[in-house]
Amino acid sequence: MRLLDEGAYERRGGAIGPARRPSAPLAFFCALAAWAVAAALFFVSYDPELPLPEGLAPGVWTFELVEDAHEGEFGYSAPARATCGEASCDVRVLYRGEVRYMAHERFEAYATFDVFSEANRMRFAQQGLAADAYVEGELVRMPCGALGPLVELRRWASGLFDGMQTRGAALVRALVTGDRVDLDRGGMYDDMKAIGLAHMVAVSGSHLAVVAALAGGVMKRLGVPKRSCTLLMCAFYAVYAVFTGLSAPVIRAAAMSCIVVLSFWARRRSSALAALSVCVCVLIALNPYNALSLSFFLSAASTFGVIVLTPLFASWLDRACAGRCAPACEAFALTAAASLPIAPATVAVFSRITLIAPLANLAAAPVFSLLLAGGLAALPLCAALPWAQGVVLGALSFPAELLCAGAAFAADLPYSSLPATGDIVSAGAIVACAVAVLWASWPMPRARTLRIALCAAPVVLCAWLAFAPFAAKDEVIMLDVGQGDALLVRSEGKSLLVDTGNQEQRLLAALARNGVSSIGGVLVSHHDDDHCGCLEMLAPYLAGDVLLADGAFSCGCDDCRALVDTARDVAGSGHARGLRAGDAVRVGKFSCTAVWPYGFEEEGGNADSLCLLVSYDEQGDGEPEASVLLTGDAEARQIREMLDRAGIGRVDVLKAGHHGSKAGVDEGFSRRVGSKIALVSVGESNRYGHPSAEALEEFARGGMDVFRTDEQGDVTCRFEGDAIEVFVQKE
Repeated sequence: MRLLDEGAYERRGGAIGPARRPSAPLAFFCALAAWAVAAALFFVSYDPELPLPEGLAPGVWTFELVEDAHEGEFGYSAPARATCGEASCDVRVLYRGEVRYMAHERFEAYATFDVFSEANRMRFAQQGLAADAYVEGELVRMPCGALGPLVELRRWASGLFDGMQTRGAALVRALVTGDRVDLDRGGMYDDMKAIGLAHMVAVSGSHLAVVAALAGGVMKRLGVPKRSCTLLMCAFYAVYAVFTGLSAPVIRAAAMSCIVVLSFWARRRSSALAALSVCVCVLIALNPYNALSLSFFLSAASTFGVIVLTPLFASWLDRACAGRCAPACEAFALTAAASLPIAPATVAVFSRITLIAPLANLAAAPVFSLLLAGGLAALPLCAALPWAQGVVLGALSFPAELLCAGAAFAADLPYSSLPATGDIVSAGAIVACAVAVLWASWPMPRARTLRIALCAAPVVLCAWLAFAPFAAKDEVIMLDVGQGDALLVRSEGKSLLVDTGNQEQRLLAALARNGVSSIGGVLVSHHDDDHCGCLEMLAPYLAGDVLLADGAFSCGCDDCRALVDTARDVAGSGHARGLRAGDAVRVGKFSCTAVWPYGFEEEGGNADSLCLLVSYDEQGDGEPEASVLLTGDAEARQIREMLDRAGIGRVDVLKAGHHGSKAGVDEGFSRRVGSKIALVSVGESNRYGHPSAEALEEFARGGMDVFRTDEQGDVTCRFEGDAIEVFVQKE
């Protein structure tokens, strides 16, 4: 049953005919107004100092989970509705135990409440949550009410995959039941995000399209009348929405589909855009916090793009291809149309632009449909023949494993995605204007113009990727990646990233801010997560080696083995290399010499950080004009010893050891180092208290200018002769 009537295009002899401009129903403008008003009211009324709501007293409470619980370092957590007598509130519930509760399951337990931490307050407030609920003692499962049978059915279906330790099984579980508990296995979700397939593992409209096709096919075979078919289809949508967890995107998709299907009873031509607009209005009225939900925005905005822009883009591609390859044109147009409206969120939240998405979607769509349809068909078979569950699910997991392997391969391809950053408001305004212009003008360029544009775009992109690195100056940049280290050394088109931090989006955004699309090499000082946590994610951007302390290859401890294995996975076995004290790496006019460690004393820990003396030799005469000391998490004793053993008199720029901790300095430290500039890489309001007052006082005694990422963002030290200019991202 076709939903995209508005802006539809017609096939003529296998080709795609001219697209009709879609009309803008009144409901669409009502939806925009409702969204804007709900968002504005939140920000106007938001109070970061708001205390706990009245009535949230310690006691026995009943919790109904809104989403599936996620396992973290200290147990499980999930948004939930907490009730006790007449009191009711939306909270984040945190509990320990062996049972992982799923969406709309209920339990009773004794709980205490507390306000959110300062760092998390805004994020949870945007979800409508008022406090943290800490569960103590035993949890007692409670009946699930009217949704009970479907909730139990979902738990049973998800449980079929327990014990199947493969990425394929995790993918099928997510597709069929909406349970994404194992989605991060083997970096699968990161791969999906990198190539633009993340929407496939988040239940929404595409899933409903497959489900509708299955249900419609069965009802057609059974000869069900059209009027009865529409009612049964709506019931099926509702059941499937509950079965997959009743998330905002799937509610939107199910409601929209029902509106379109029921247009048959009104004897009116269905309007997908009007249906989408009505759904947005209703869902925001029922829960104003949907206006602030990222998943709801991605779902609604991508659907808008599909409805409005797919016909236009498909007609362009079809005209450029002279009517050939119409199915491929439709597939590419669909991906582009869905991607354009969500670009602001993609850039601001995910900090990357996926270049391979159209090809990936084209290749993955048939497998996705097969897995979802096959998975739904397998459930009754598993219920009827329990002894055959392993065989049935194993057979289904095989093509899913192939899809995961293909996604991993594609995600590691050079330039499969590019780092990107931008303010969501500015980016949103630009995209909104672009969509408005397309909608208002509905351009139909000549075939020759389209072909020139399609050929010129990749040429311009390749030229920019090839020559942009050479436009950068000779710089050492301390990137703002939160509580972690990441420093970029670049010169003459070459680059070396020293450490990676552990927050992927912040690292990608920092690289994008500084115009980095490819990295010549990565050096990891040691195995702490805040120094190497993003190493695996850098595979598509790496064009050289991964460098580690030589001792990491022979250490044998679990942390060093894991770091070496990751380095080999990212760069290839031949490109994961060790550096010993005295070894040097050339980066344009910079020479990066390892000055520590001379041997491991802490199994690759802080004291064994791989440290570099970065010497700037503009003239190339072997007489450096300036130097920078990058110290990882080394502390005062190690820094003094490396300076003495390497015969270093003084350095111009010091990257403070261990994020400016107390142990990173001692009496007379600044006089010994002799730096003019101290760089401190720290996260805002970090729980470690970095940088310490002792370190800041010692730097001040030495007359150092201190630059901090938590206060000034990225800090760029630009070298020209013996002069060093410092630029900060935030004044």
